[in-house]
Formats: sequence, structure tokens, C-alpha cells
Amino acid sequence: MKRRIGFTLIELLVVIAIIAILIALLLPAVQQAREAARRTQCRNNLKQLMLAVHNYHDVYNAFVPGCMHAATPRSGGNSSSFGPSFWGPLLPYFEQAALFNQLTWNGLSPGYVNEGPATSAGKLNRPFVLAAGIIPVMRCPSGTGPERTSDSFEVQAHYAGISGAADPVDFTEPRVTTVTEGGGGPSILSGGGMMLPNRPVNLRDCTDGSSNTMVFGEMSGKLIRLDGTFSFVTPSGTSHGWLMGTRVRGVPPTLDPGNTENDDRCFNIVTIRYRPNQTPFANQNFPGMGSNLGHNNPLNSSHTGGVFVGLGDGSVRFITENMHLETLKKIATRDDGQPVGEF
Repeated sequence: MKRRIGFTLIELLVVIAIIAILIALLLPAVQQAREAARRTQCRNNLKQLMLAVHNYHDVYNAFVPGCMHAATPRSGGNSSSFGPSFWGPLLPYFEQAALFNQLTWNGLSPGYVNEGPATSAGKLNRPFVLAAGIIPVMRCPSGTGPERTSDSFEVQAHYAGISGAADPVDFTEPRVTTVTEGGGGPSILSGGGMMLPNRPVNLRDCTDGSSNTMVFGEMSGKLIRLDGTFSFVTPSGTSHGWLMGTRVRGVPPTLDPGNTENDDRCFNIVTIRYRPNQTPFANQNFPGMGSNLGHNNPLNSSHTGGVFVGLGDGSVRFITENMHLETLKKIATRDDGQPVGEF
């Protein structure tokens, strides 16, 4: 009888099992390589942002304010419209001059001069922001959240300006104020950092040393609620995007000098109050980057173990989520006079 040449069923199953094992062994390595590439890109994004803010400083002899009010009032009242965040004036410094020239930086509107909630009228700049889509330098490749905008989601950046620190123990910070945000309850906003509402900060103001002071930090991860769900934007359609600034005219501790606004919201800046990647405490949510309650969101990322931050000297560092909170508050403050040591 002529013998057939081929594999038995057992041999075939053994080969399939070996291939499956090899794939299982290789997959984590591939995933790690991809994440390493994403981390590198995230670092490069912050490096570009730091280069942009330093080029701005060379021109104007100061860093751009973290967020600004609009000079003109809203129609029907004396209060200001929302002005831009730091992202707006920096657009020409990271190859977005065409978008910068499309935007309206001042003007009368029934609501928001700059990008605002989808429910508001008078969003003069929103069509251009939507058309621009996701600007790569603003987004960490590992970050979570919506990748595209609609009437429910505004374009959000993954990096926030550092306005200072709240509730420090090792030093006194008098430049803080409790703010209300659209009726959503109080949070704390500091004026001790580098990216303040309405006030440009010069490198000379950074007496702790630019290499010891944060300017920007990551805000690109899931913000976990106690029930296990996560928030990146609010479900009500009132999430605010990267261009949104503030409509108050002051600087902490006097954020609203005339007490005319009853709306102290400041977007795209954060005051350090919690450790990086901090999960909420009891009966607490961290509502997300574009929320009305976003002043005290912890720096967070989808990278394992910590977040990237940009320092005043232009360098980018990865800080661990286990960093002592007081150390984090010191490097969030430009002039506390406290020794920091290695971090």
C-alpha cells in the first residue's frame, strides 16, 4: 500500500499550539514597543509646546497667560465674553498660523467669543476649530477621550497650564481663591504658578529656578469615578475645548475684581491639589479636562506610572505618580523658596 504523506491531526494541533504560544509571547513585546513610541511622541509634543512658549517669551518678554478674558462685553450686559486659553496665542509658534489668522480674537457676541459649549450661541470660532480637527501637538497618542468633535464634544487638548498649588503644608500660598464655576460648586485656583489667568509671567518671576518649576502637565488619561465609570467630557454637551479661556478679569486671589461675573470658570489651566493619577475620594468625582469643575483635576495620563511635565527651562520630565504631594506643589509654584531636591 502506498503511504500518504502529510500531517496527522495531533501534529497539526501541536503546530497550532506552538504558533499560538509564540504569538502570546510576542504580543506584549509589540504592545510595549508601541507604547514606547507613543510615550516618545507625547514627550515630543510637550517639547514643542515648551519651545513655542519660549519663542513667545522671546517676542513678548513674558509667557502667555494661561487663560484670558475678551476685552468686549457680551451683548445685553457688561460682563466679558470668554477669551482664549494659552493655546490660541501660541498657534503661530507651532505651525498653526493659518488657523490663528482664521480666528476672531475680539468682538461682540451673544455668548462666547471663543469656543464654547455646543448649547451656546455666538460661537464665532467654533466652525474653524471643528474644521481643524485634532491638532497633533495637543494630543497624547496614548490618551483617552473622543478623537473627533460633534455637537456633544468639543476638541480638547491633553496638556494643561499649571497655575500653582492649593493647600500646601511646607509653605504659605496666599494667592489662592475659592471659585464657583457655573453653579457647579467651589474649587481652588492658585496664582502662584507660571500659567495664570490674565497675567503674563516673566522668567524673572520664577525665583525658584526654571528647572524646578512646572509650566505644563499632562491631562490625557481617564478620570475614574467611584462607580467605575470614567469622565473625559461631561455628558450634557457642555464640555469646553482647547480654545476656551475665562471671562473674569483678575488674577488669584482677586479673580473677579468687580464681583460682576458670578462665573469664575477658567479653562485649560489646573491648580495642583492631588497626586498624579489620583483616584477620587469618597463622594467625589474628577469631572474631566473640559468640565466646569476642572480646576483641581489631578495631572493624569494613560502612561504607566506617571505623567510628563514641561519645566520652565524648556525640558520635559516624567514624574512618578508616587511623588510626594508637597514636592509636586513646590514645583508647581514659581517662588515658594523651598528646596526641592531630586525629583
